[in-house]
Amino acid sequence: MNRFLEAFVSSFLPRRCAYCGKVVSDNIHACKECEKKLPRIIAPVCLSCGREKKLCTCKNAEKYYDGIVAPFYFADNVRKGVHAFKFRGRVANADAYANEMSKTVLSNFSGIDFDFITSVPLTRKSRKARGYNQCKLLAERIGETLGIEYRDDILVKIFETDKQHRITPKYRKGNLIGVFDVPQPLMVKNKVILLCDDISTSGETLNECAKMLWLNGAEKVYCISLALTRHRKK
Repeated sequence: MNRFLEAFVSSFLPRRCAYCGKVVSDNIHACKECEKKLPRIIAPVCLSCGREKKLCTCKNAEKYYDGIVAPFYFADNVRKGVHAFKFRGRVANADAYANEMSKTVLSNFSGIDFDFITSVPLTRKSRKARGYNQCKLLAERIGETLGIEYRDDILVKIFETDKQHRITPKYRKGNLIGVFDVPQPLMVKNKVILLCDDISTSGETLNECAKMLWLNGAEKVYCISLALTRHRKK
């Protein structure tokens, strides 16, 4: 949806909690009840997986990105709000989420001079069916907040794949091989890039995007996601 049209439409609607959907005051993003229950990721975190170190199970596995962070775990009221954002057209939630993501970037990647921010792409078919790319909405707003240029012509998704959360972990990496491309390699050469996603289950989507950026000459790739699935140590 066009940003100006979105703002115009929103001006006639009451603001709702970005997590439960309850009507709230114009100057807040979350109701008091949801604010208390947000499943926040608490520092210190592992930059290889983005989770709290006490919950990290990645054992510093090799990644093509240089760090990943997120404000939340994908659970409870965050899960409910994100489902409304992705599948029920609640695009106004992007403001609340991008605000939290921006604060997380500042807390964890302070001092890094990003050349631009980009987002995990959708295929043309998926974008048309949904009407918007939720990751793009988040990245645009983060860029505005942090003063980082947003570029939507960096990565493309060539064909549809099975949803990562619907397949077993051992097949997730193979599910994404060859899916993403960098149409104009010179645009990423020697650049420091902030890559945005909405939900990261295993990190494979972000890792595959980061790999393509790295193969095409990017200097550094850092990732910001809205929410990560919570992995518990056995």
